[in-house]
Amino acid sequence: MIVDNGQRYVAFFDMLGFRSWLESEGSSEVFTYVRGFLNLMIRASLPGSIVHPDMSVTVKDENISCINFSDSIVFYTRDDSEQCLETMLTVSGEFMNSVITGPSRMIRGAIAHGDFLADPTANAYVGQALVDAYLLEGSQDWLSCSIARSVESRPGFEALRLKYPNFIVKALVPLKNTSDIPYCLNWADSDFFSDTYFNAERGLADCESKAMISVADNYSEREKLVMRMSNTRMFIRHYNGNRV
Repeated sequence: MIVDNGQRYVAFFDMLGFRSWLESEGSSEVFTYVRGFLNLMIRASLPGSIVHPDMSVTVKDENISCINFSDSIVFYTRDDSEQCLETMLTVSGEFMNSVITGPSRMIRGAIAHGDFLADPTANAYVGQALVDAYLLEGSQDWLSCSIARSVESRPGFEALRLKYPNFIVKALVPLKNTSDIPYCLNWADSDFFSDTYFNAERGLADCESKAMISVADNYSEREKLVMRMSNTRMFIRHYNGNRV
């Protein structure tokens, strides 16, 4: 989707432990995953998408588009309407849910609002909203999708928070090197994802098991992994109890 003016919502996602994964399993194995499973889950998360028996996906919704490069995934909306805000929040939650509880890979994201320009035909993507989402994503020490202040202040956000009280929630730990506790998405909300079977605890256990293999010889990375998974489990148990 080409957008050459205006403000919109942008979500940036990063697959954690990607370098260690490459080192432990090789580029060919990771490429097979990215080209197959990851691409499928990105497109299948978009509203109105239809997954065909051959695993191809037809996308009908024009409110949101996506970019995928290596371990980075970006969603961006057509404009900054309240409808597009709701679409962005639901797509981001669906995407995190599918990656963590499906093939079980660690992923983290953030959503921001602001200037963003895109021309897929020229492979050109520029804007403050992308920078803000990227920086916020890297400031989290748990697996979630944080929501920037620029989104919180937008018309419609408070109404959506009240509409989805267990999906749009406060984090339990602050962002790195701050006391700021942002709103974020509860990707394990079984009420919100009532039409999809998933087991968040099992997905997290599988994520941790795979990641531990990749960082077996790296003490500092193992320590970061243990902390992230502990914070994430605390988060999903706090908001979902025994429903995960």
